[in-house]
Amino acid sequence: MLISRNESSRSWREVRIACASVIRDLQARGVDDSHRVLLSSANSAASVLATFALMELGVSVGLVDRGVTPNQFARLVEEADADFFVSDHEESVPAFEGLDAHWIPLRELDEAAQRDAGEPAELSFDRWARRSDALIVWTSGSLGRPKGIVRSGSSVLANVSRTQDRMKYTESDVLLPLLPFTHQYGLSILLLWWQAKASLALLPSRRTDLALEAIVDLGVTVVDSVPAVYEGILRLLDRGHTSTTLLESVRMWCVGGEPLQDDLLRRFTEQMGKPLLDGYGSSEAGNIALAAPDNPLLCGRPLAGITVTVVDDEDRPLPAGEVGEVIVHTPDIMVGMLEPGGRVRESQRAVHRTQDLGFLDGNGNLRVLGRKAAVHRFGNTLYPDAITAKASECGRPVRVIPVENGRYGTDLVFVVADPDERPAAHWRRVFADLVAEFEQPNKVLVVKQFPEHTNGKANLTALRYMAQAALRSRPEKTAAQPTAAKPAEQAIPFGDRITVLQDVARLLSERRSEILGILTEVCNHRTATDEIDASIEALEGAVAEVSRYGPQAVGQTGVLMPSNIPLYGYILYVVIPSLYSQKVVFRPSRMIDAQTRALHKLIGTVHELPLVLDDSGQREFMENVGTKSDVLVFTGSYENAETIREQLPRDTVFCFFGQGINPFVVGADADLGKAVDGLVKVRMLNSGQDCFGPDVVFVHTSVSAQFCNLLSRRVEALRLGTPHDATADYSAMFYDEAFASTLDYLCEKREFIAAGGRIDVVDRHVRPTVLIHPTDDPFLPPEMFAPVFNVVPYSSEEWLNELLRHPYYAERAMAATVFGSLPDTVGALRERHMVSVDETLIDIESGNHPFGGRGIRANYISVGRKRHTEPLLLSKAVADHLPGKS
Repeated sequence: MLISRNESSRSWREVRIACASVIRDLQARGVDDSHRVLLSSANSAASVLATFALMELGVSVGLVDRGVTPNQFARLVEEADADFFVSDHEESVPAFEGLDAHWIPLRELDEAAQRDAGEPAELSFDRWARRSDALIVWTSGSLGRPKGIVRSGSSVLANVSRTQDRMKYTESDVLLPLLPFTHQYGLSILLLWWQAKASLALLPSRRTDLALEAIVDLGVTVVDSVPAVYEGILRLLDRGHTSTTLLESVRMWCVGGEPLQDDLLRRFTEQMGKPLLDGYGSSEAGNIALAAPDNPLLCGRPLAGITVTVVDDEDRPLPAGEVGEVIVHTPDIMVGMLEPGGRVRESQRAVHRTQDLGFLDGNGNLRVLGRKAAVHRFGNTLYPDAITAKASECGRPVRVIPVENGRYGTDLVFVVADPDERPAAHWRRVFADLVAEFEQPNKVLVVKQFPEHTNGKANLTALRYMAQAALRSRPEKTAAQPTAAKPAEQAIPFGDRITVLQDVARLLSERRSEILGILTEVCNHRTATDEIDASIEALEGAVAEVSRYGPQAVGQTGVLMPSNIPLYGYILYVVIPSLYSQKVVFRPSRMIDAQTRALHKLIGTVHELPLVLDDSGQREFMENVGTKSDVLVFTGSYENAETIREQLPRDTVFCFFGQGINPFVVGADADLGKAVDGLVKVRMLNSGQDCFGPDVVFVHTSVSAQFCNLLSRRVEALRLGTPHDATADYSAMFYDEAFASTLDYLCEKREFIAAGGRIDVVDRHVRPTVLIHPTDDPFLPPEMFAPVFNVVPYSSEEWLNELLRHPYYAERAMAATVFGSLPDTVGALRERHMVSVDETLIDIESGNHPFGGRGIRANYISVGRKRHTEPLLLSKAVADHLPGKS
C-alpha cells in the first residue's frame, strides 16, 4: 500500500494500475528504452509512480536532489545528455528553455496516473535490470564538484536483495522513510518496499512532528532517516509532543547517511528502549553493512557477498579495533563515472576505496568515523572525523573543521551544537579531557543546532564558512599555542539561527504552491515563480554573505518594507539580517499589507526568530521603532527617505533603496534579437511594475528602425492573462497610482506611440507600449512603473555619453545595460552605475552581493548625517558603517 498524507491511499494493485497509466503517457511523449531521463522532485506519490514507470520502461534514470537550483538542474540535464527530464517545478523556468532535452512536468504525469489504464503494469523492472547505465546519482560533492555515479540495474536490484536478506522486511511492515528518494539511501527503501510489497507512508522528510503522528496513526513498524532527524525526534519527545509508549509499533529505527555519534545512540536507546540501527552505504556501491535487530552493534557486518577490510596508509590490513581506510569488495560496485556529454567512463576497479575512516571489531562489525582527509599539525598527521568521534563523547553533537593557516599548518575549529549555549570556555575544558594535546582546538564555536542540507545531513560548507570567519575574528596567535587561545566571538553573531534559514528555504520549496497563491495576488505567475527561486538562492547564500562581510551584532534592525517583491524583500531585509540582528521589527507597505502578513505567518511556522511585525502607521513606527533602531532600512521615494533621515539619531545606520532610470543602450553592432529579448524580459518583469525596468532605451540610428520593428512585433505578441495564469506574459496593473500616472503619460506622449497604447480603465490593463522619441532627443524620462518602452535613437556615442552624465541621470544612477561593443559608454556609465553588458540586470543581480549605483536618488547609506552613495548590501553596510565597529 502507498499511503500519502494529502491523497487517498493506493493498494499495491492500484499502484501498478497507476504506473501503467504513467507508462502510457510517457510512451505517448516518445519515451522508450533508448532514452535517458533525469528526475528531480520532492517525495510524493507522483514521484514514486514516475520513478517506477521509468524503470519499467527500461530507460536510464538519473535522480537529482530537488534542492538544486533550476540552473544547476539544467546543467546536469545537459551534461548527462538526457533526452527528457521530469520535475515538479510549477512551470518551465528560463534555465530549461535552452535545453535540447524535453521537460515533462510531474503534475502532468500525476494527472495521467488518475486515468484508468486497464491492466496493471507488471513492474518487474526486467529491461531496466539489463541496462549497464540504469541508474545515475550524483555525489554530495563534499570533496569537490558533485560527480555522476553510474550503476547497472542488475547491481542495484541485487543490492536490494542483499539488504532484504539482512533486514527481513515483510508484507505487514509499514515503512516510513524520512529521506529523499533521489538519493541512494532513499531509493533503496523505495525498492525494498517494492520487493517486500509492504506499506509505504509518504511525508516531508524533515517534518518530525508529522512523523510522530504518522507512527501513532498508521502503526509504522520501520523508520529510516539521518541522525539530525532523530535529534529532532528526541527534542519533540522532551517537550512532551507524544509518549514513547505510543511509538512501540516501531520494530526498527534505522539511521544512515552520515556517521552516527555515540552520544545520540546512547540517548536514543535510553529514551526509546530500542537502539538506532546504523548502516553504511555509498552512491558508488549501494548498501554495504547494516545493523539489524539480531545484531544491533555498530554498522553491523557486511552484507552477504560483500567483504570489508580496513588498511593503513600502506594498504596493510589492520587488526580489529585499529582505525584506517575502509576498503570494500562488492559485486554491486558502480559501472563508472558520467562525463560531460553523457558518456560513461567505465571503472576498472575491482574494489571500492571509500576514502572513509573506520574500524572492524572482533566480530567483524564495522564502525565508520567519517572522511579520511588528513591534515598536518605540529608534525602529526590527523584525521578530523576521527577527532570528531572522540570529541562527541562530550554529550553533544560536534564537528571538527580544519582550516588551512598558511605556514602555520592547519587550525582546528570545534563546532558544538549545544541547545543550552554554554560558553566556549566550558567546552574547551571538556574537550581537553577527550582529545590529545596535539588535537586540541584553536577555536570553539557554540551553536544551538548545526546548519543542514535539505536531506538532513550537516551542511559542511556552511560550517566551513563559519569556521573560517571565526578564525578571522580571533586575536592573532601561532598554531603552536592551540590551548592558549581565549574564547572569541562566534563567526556569525547569531550563528545558531543558520539552521532556521535552511528551514525557511526548505519551506519555500515544499510549500511553493501556497506561496505562489499569496504572491499572485500582487504580481503575475511568472514573476512570482522567479521571486521564490531568487529568495531560495539568497537564503542558500546567506551564510557565505555574512561570513564574507562580517557584520557585528546589531541590537535592533527596523525595516519599512517595499511596496513590491513581498517575499524577496522579507528574505533580504528581515530573515537574513536575523543572523546579525538580535531583533528585527518591520512595517509592511500598506499596498501589500495582507500579502506580507500572510507570508510572515506561513514562514513563522518553521521558526521562532524575533521577527516582529509592527501594525502602527509610519509616524508611530518612526517614533517607537525607527528612532530606537541601530539600523533602519527604507525602500521608496527619495523625498520620503530624506524626511525619515532627518528624524534619526546621528549614529543610526540608515539604508535607503530607491529607484533609478536604468538606461538600456543598444549599439550599432549589437545582436538585436538578443537585445530585444533582454529588454522585454527586464521591462516586463512583474508586468512592468519593477524598479529594474529601464525607463529609456537608447538605440543607434543605424539599427534603430530594425530594432523598433522587432520590439514592436514582440510587444504586440505578448499575451495577457490573470495573475494566476502560468502561460501569460503579463497581467493587469496592480498599483493604482502607477496606473494613473501611466495613463497621464501616454495621453501626453501619444504622438510617439508606435505599438500598443491601448488602455482599459476598468480592468487597469495597459497594453505594453512602445514610444519612439525623436533622434538625439535630450530625453529626461520619468521613473515609470509600467509596461512602457521609451526608445530614443542616437546618432553618436559622444552625444549619448554626454547626456548620460547629465545631472538628472547622475542623481538617479543605479544600474544600466549595454548591448554591443561600446567601451566608452560602458566606461562612462560605470563611473556611477552598476553595468550589465550583453545581459540584463536580472542576470547580474544577487541577493548576497552589493547592488546599485552612486546616484543619491537611487540609493545611499546615511550615518552621522553623512550620506554615502555606493552599491548596497545590508550586511556590508552594517559591517562598514555601524558606529563602534571593531
